[in-house]
Amino acid sequence: MPLTRVQIISQSLTLLGKKPILNLTNQSDIVTSANDAFDMLLQDTISKGFFRFATRIVQLNQNVNTPIGGYWLYNYTLPADYVKLVHLWPVMYDFEIYENNSLYSNFNNSSQPLYLEYEFTPLVQSLPPYFVKYFIYELAMHLALSNAQRPDYFDALKSERTILLAQAQAADSQNRPQTPLQSAPMLTRRFVSTFASG
Repeated sequence: MPLTRVQIISQSLTLLGKKPILNLTNQSDIVTSANDAFDMLLQDTISKGFFRFATRIVQLNQNVNTPIGGYWLYNYTLPADYVKLVHLWPVMYDFEIYENNSLYSNFNNSSQPLYLEYEFTPLVQSLPPYFVKYFIYELAMHLALSNAQRPDYFDALKSERTILLAQAQAADSQNRPQTPLQSAPMLTRRFVSTFASG
């Protein structure tokens, strides 16, 4: 059963030795702090890794506005929930992202569509349990310092959070094969003399 925002905040508070909460109204300063920091920390945490549960693929639409500056020929609108780029298809490296909502490129999608794989911030109810467990520690660590409630807990929370991040990333990457950067090994890509190659 997925946890709600209130339940995640409540779990973070109990790590700091506080009482659990049932709602966010008329609460103490630390609860208000947790609620205020929640969205920022969630998006920040998603942006630091490549989590498959927070990844989407969309076809980019070309914008009618021509990019300013003369070098770029085409402007593509990024999705409203865009957090971070993962891949473009077809693979290309000649592009720039401006204002976190426009991708400028010299790729024309009239003959082939341009696809974007990107990270987004999912709804709290759709977060997988392995990530929620890690995020509870992330939030508790933030609260330990932000309110100076339990600065002595910070080091203990930090070490546990590091372990849980590794576990969350490992769980998220299960059944995902490693993809090589090139299809051919490095030896076939470099010059080898006639003497060395026989």
